Parts: sequence; structure tokens; C-alpha cells
Amino acid sequence: MPRHKTGLAHDGQKWKKKMKKINFGMSLLAVAVSASLLLSPVKAYANSVTLTLETAPTSYGGEDVYPYNFSVNSSTSTIPLMCIDFYNHIDFGETWTATIGTISTTADEEAAWLFNDANIALKANNTLQAEDDQWAAWKAINSAVTLPDGGSATQLADAVAAIAVEPASFYKNFVIYTPVAGSWPSSEGTSPQDFIGYAPTPEPTSLILLGTGMLGLAGFWYRRNRKSIA
Repeated sequence: MPRHKTGLAHDGQKWKKKMKKINFGMSLLAVAVSASLLLSPVKAYANSVTLTLETAPTSYGGEDVYPYNFSVNSSTSTIPLMCIDFYNHIDFGETWTATIGTISTTADEEAAWLFNDANIALKANNTLQAEDDQWAAWKAINSAVTLPDGGSATQLADAVAAIAVEPASFYKNFVIYTPVAGSWPSSEGTSPQDFIGYAPTPEPTSLILLGTGMLGLAGFWYRRNRKSIA
């Protein structure tokens, strides 16, 4: 019997040591995750943002075309957005509030593909293709738009073909900025347009809260481990 009790005690000590190692590993993991969240240089916006047109776009086919460069929430940097509302109007320096929505219709998917294609074209210094993408996006959203040339029609046909094979995950990379009624000066007359852009990354405030919580949990595990070891 004494030998049996000794064996149980030995097994209990092994189990306690094993649990201490697991808890210590969890503490390290929490610290690592917290550090990555708190130090990550991610940038994002809330569901409602303030847009200001900072750089006037170039003209093609008698209309201003992509890229429209905006500051978001008075940021010192700008992001390029593509206009997808042909019949409204904005002015250089105009500011308004917009909600951020996801891609939800076939026309939205075509516009998202065209926006992405325009970015690829501009990186290759193919300004004409980017301009055709802009007109094609207007046509995708509103069939009444008259395209200025065959290039725009070709880009729209490419978009229609592309969305038939693109996975649903592709469209998670894009968002639509829709103006909030009454958020622009009445002197501006018409409503601002809808714009499409790349989806922002997770909001910094949320990441900081999560990171802080993980650090607190790591501290709790560490203190508990010290007490159990003592």
C-alpha cells in the first residue's frame, strides 16, 4: 500500500509540472499575440467616415475619371477611389460623410473588378486602360451611360467575364462609400457620388483593446504560475 500511495503522489507531481508548463506556454503566447496587435501598423476606419476630395482627377471623354484621391477623417495621406455614380457631382475640396458598405450586387462585383483592374493598369503606366475601366464601371452601375469609345466596352465585357470565375472571397477586398444624406453643404446642390475602394484593415482601437486584454490575461497566468511554483 505505501508503494502505491507513493506512485500516486509522484503522478500528481508530474501532472502539476505539466500544467505549469502549459500555463507558462499560454502566457508566452498571449504576450506574443498582444505585442503583434499593439505594435502592428494597421490602419482602418469606422463604418462612417468623412471624405474630402483632395486631388482633382484627370478628364477623359468629357468627364473626370479615376483616380479620385480622398483624405479620410482629415488624414494627411490620401486613398484613391473610383466613382461609380455617373449622374451626381462633386467639387475639389468638397467634404461629406459616407457609410462603408460591402459588395452586394452583380453590378458592384463588376465595378470592384474594374477598380482593381484600373489600379493594375496604372501601375503599368497604362492610363488609357484605367480611364476605360472608369467609364465601364459607370456603365456597369447604370446601363443608361453612353460609353465614349470601344475600349470602355471591351473593359466592361472583360469584367462581366471575370466575375463569372472570381471566387466570392475576391470581393471582400473592396467596399463602397455611400454619402449620408444632409452631410454636405446645401450650396453644393447635388448629392456626392458613390465611390469604390479597397477594404480598410481592422480598426486600430479594436486591436488595441484586444491586445490589452491579452496582456492582462498573460499577467494573470504569470502571477498564478509564480504562486503555484512558490
